[in-house]
Amino acid sequence: MKNQDSANSNDNEYLIIPNPIYDVVFRYLMQDHDSAMIILSTLINEKIIKLDFRPVTYAKKKTEEENVRQIEKLKNKRAEKLKHEALSGDFETNIKDPKTEKDIKLVHLDFTAIIELPDGTEEMVMIELQKAENDSDIFRFREYIAENLMKKRKQEVIDPDTNKPKKIETHYRLIPIFILNFAIESEIKDLMIKTKQLKSGIFTNKNFETKNQFIEELSYEIYVAQLPYLNEIDKSCYENDEYKSKLYALLKLFDQDAINKGNEHRLRLAKRIFPEELNRVIKRLQSADIDNPDLEKHMKAEDHYLRQLLERDNKISFFKLKYSQTEKKLDNEKIISKQKDIALEKKDIALEEKDIALKEKDIALEEKDIALEEKDMVLEEKDKELKLFKLQFAKSLKTSGKTIEEIQEETKLSKEEIEKL
Repeated sequence: MKNQDSANSNDNEYLIIPNPIYDVVFRYLMQDHDSAMIILSTLINEKIIKLDFRPVTYAKKKTEEENVRQIEKLKNKRAEKLKHEALSGDFETNIKDPKTEKDIKLVHLDFTAIIELPDGTEEMVMIELQKAENDSDIFRFREYIAENLMKKRKQEVIDPDTNKPKKIETHYRLIPIFILNFAIESEIKDLMIKTKQLKSGIFTNKNFETKNQFIEELSYEIYVAQLPYLNEIDKSCYENDEYKSKLYALLKLFDQDAINKGNEHRLRLAKRIFPEELNRVIKRLQSADIDNPDLEKHMKAEDHYLRQLLERDNKISFFKLKYSQTEKKLDNEKIISKQKDIALEKKDIALEEKDIALKEKDIALEEKDIALEEKDMVLEEKDKELKLFKLQFAKSLKTSGKTIEEIQEETKLSKEEIEKL
């Protein structure tokens, strides 16, 4: 009897929950608005004042009172509708069961949230939450991020020229969160990795912290939870920090080392680990079996063939990525080839122009040769005329009785030429 009481007492120190690493459990957990608020705000360490399951229109706050009225209005009129639409498939991806050809839903969680910044201002962001069993899922994640980066929202701003409100389209600041059941690094072995957006000048070597719309819309920070390091984090790393303690406790709900011996689809966790702030999340997980009588069947289905479908989905994403890269490569090669063709055409034109210039030069030289020949002919005619004149002059001198020597002196003719006269 004492042993039984001891066992019961020991069991009371633990809680049993469905394993949220399974899609069916994770999806059920995140369908609860309050649980989703707690989980997301804990993961990104931001104060979320409003959360929706898909993008909505949001106008910038003018006054605190006006913003409260706006939030209440949106909440009352649209919250249930948005939630119903979201839970009916907005954040899921359909693939086919190879045996039955029926659709199977894969979790794809997108939220829009209004967060309160440290300076009291508010910002609407898109939060993309993914979890993965193996590293091949990265190809699927790349597709989802690319899609969400393209999404826009309507925002109401004051026109500085007219001082009247107007609506413009702007991109969301995207916050991707990944809960991974594998490690992506072995250098620091941290449970949660956060990439920091660093804005720095190349020449000044100075950083600046001011928000910049151009940079914010073209880049994003990501949060990556590495579950294999969950039990390697020393208590001293988080016990004196409220945020780290709560984050550690939240991720402990995904502890795969705590699989229950009696049922591998359940986790057995010590109650003392969890703060009161996570009670809502824990109760939501504990109610999964009651709200989903077929929960165990769905989890077994994931064990048997859903992971194969995920692998296929990842392969498709991989080949899509490769196709896109190949297409870009071919486009670049076409551009390079076209540039080469243009360069060759320019070279051919230059050579043709050079040939024309050479031909023109040859023609000019030929014309010059003809001109020289004509000049030579004219000179030759003049020489003949001059010779004839000299001969006539020499003949007249000879007739007048001049000696050959004297005639030579006068005409420069040869003795033989004078004697023939």
